[in-house]
Amino acid sequence: MAVSNDVLVTALQELLPGYTESWTLFHPAFDALVTKGNKRRVDHPFIEFVVLPEGPGSVTSIINGDEHINGGRRQSAVKGSAYAATMVYAFDVPGEDLRMANGPADVAELIKKYPEAGLMDFQERIARQLVMGDGAQVGQFFTLNGDTTYNPKATGAQQGMLEFVAPTSQTSTRFGIVSNSITNWHNQYAHTTSMGADGLKQIRKAYWDASQQGAGAEGPVDIMLADRDSYDNIVDELTDFVQFVRRDADVKAGDPVPYRLREGIAMHGAILYPEPQMDRSLFVTPEALEGVIYGLHSDALKMFTQGSGPKTTGGDFEMRDVGRLPYQELFRTEFVLSAGVYATDLRRNFAVTGCANP
Repeated sequence: MAVSNDVLVTALQELLPGYTESWTLFHPAFDALVTKGNKRRVDHPFIEFVVLPEGPGSVTSIINGDEHINGGRRQSAVKGSAYAATMVYAFDVPGEDLRMANGPADVAELIKKYPEAGLMDFQERIARQLVMGDGAQVGQFFTLNGDTTYNPKATGAQQGMLEFVAPTSQTSTRFGIVSNSITNWHNQYAHTTSMGADGLKQIRKAYWDASQQGAGAEGPVDIMLADRDSYDNIVDELTDFVQFVRRDADVKAGDPVPYRLREGIAMHGAILYPEPQMDRSLFVTPEALEGVIYGLHSDALKMFTQGSGPKTTGGDFEMRDVGRLPYQELFRTEFVLSAGVYATDLRRNFAVTGCANP
């Protein structure tokens, strides 16, 4: 007996909440933002945020009691901005596949064959864009790679968040603010020519340079992402001391991603993860070609999704109603992502290059 499109749609609607949630669980960087409560939904097209590059106040010493107390705030605060990138992933389920399906087992197979595979493909593209900036057909989404740009709303190219040069030499514009045009608007950076010589020392240097910028209030850098060669070199250097961290205990219902993709090692207050989407041969900066590690402070990063209400589809990989294409025996399914990421404090994030060198 053939399975109707309504049956497939009903099954998808029951399963979709788990799949929708899985996109933030899918990648440890997104998961950290959600865990820290740094993801929200907005109804306007872009975000403006205040950047405080240094403490906002002044101190007055009291000697006699008649001193004038210095108040107000330092006039160094500036506004940054970020736009959400809106993307629709669409695929078609042939009516003939529905016609040939017979019973719950065949429906489950169809879901694995089309919607589940489609959502995983979409998420993999976003993960690639996050670390490399060259995700297929998703190039308008945010990227960490300072060697490239992204353009969320065709308003102009935005530079990737982490530059691979010393802080004082950084000149790009990130989130609407020119690097070093205000105090501390830069990311930390270190380079090693040999992992065996001083690689761990340079990682520690960048980690503490970034972590000490806000450790008193919000803790240290908590997420590190490395290309596979750099990760393997680090594990080899730490063989006698390495502690692998598995996050399978945190996997939530409906999350189809196995824990093995989230296995990392503990380094100081962070977890270092191998990033399968990172291809060091495609970086442009010569030092980055020798391996890259991103260090992220999830409290200094924010993520927002756009769209809600009866006339718009929410931006959390939400599914639109399935419908038959006119004049074709095909049923169209669409997933919608409308999301952006921005940094409120660049100096609390870092990049280290050269760790793929033995």
